[in-house]
Amino acid sequence: MNSGGNCGKLFISFKQYLIQITKDAMLFIVCFAPFLCGVLFKFGIPSVSMLEPYYILFDLLLAVLTPMMISYVSAMVILGDVDEGITRHMAVTPLGKSGYLISKLGLPLAASFFMTIIVMMIFSLTEPDTWRIIGISILTSMLGLIMSMMVISIASNKVEGMAVMKLSGIIILGIPAAFLTAEKFQYLLFFLPSLWIAKFFMESSLFYFFLCIAVSTIWILLFIKKFIKKIY
Repeated sequence: MNSGGNCGKLFISFKQYLIQITKDAMLFIVCFAPFLCGVLFKFGIPSVSMLEPYYILFDLLLAVLTPMMISYVSAMVILGDVDEGITRHMAVTPLGKSGYLISKLGLPLAASFFMTIIVMMIFSLTEPDTWRIIGISILTSMLGLIMSMMVISIASNKVEGMAVMKLSGIIILGIPAAFLTAEKFQYLLFFLPSLWIAKFFMESSLFYFFLCIAVSTIWILLFIKKFIKKIY
């Protein structure tokens, strides 16, 4: 099969993904949540002067929100496919297992990367430089992938998926910890990618950027076997 044919099938599957979202009002609204929160942060937070020292914290939460919402949507769509037995037949279709995962996880998270950049450029309170926005968008997209895989690996259906998604929010505790706890205690949460996301955004250090990628990769590897086994 040529690369053009592969791309065509991926985008057909991605189109079906988008159609599934439009048929579910809740998932459709979730996709716009980052923009709604961006408006609230941009025009609501500055009206409270005592919050000014925490602008960077609100920016970080905004950066994490987009991939979190997209990861939730992707997890719900995939769990719906699992419930209907669709994923078990992917191996014998032209799309294949890898194509299915790319269209249902890879492309949505790529979209969340660009959405995060747009949201940060429009609604950021601290107005970070472009390269820092791109860096934070890469790291938070990886965090979104971890959350999607966690939900699908643990949950058996959409109802359980909603509960697990709430539980997976624990993974972002590193962000407030970077602001609200003493530095020597922050490192107790070294296993949370969100801690290094916050450190990178605050200090623009490539060390924290690559450390976050390394920690995120470990999380992904821990989930990937169970993840693949679960959906197939």
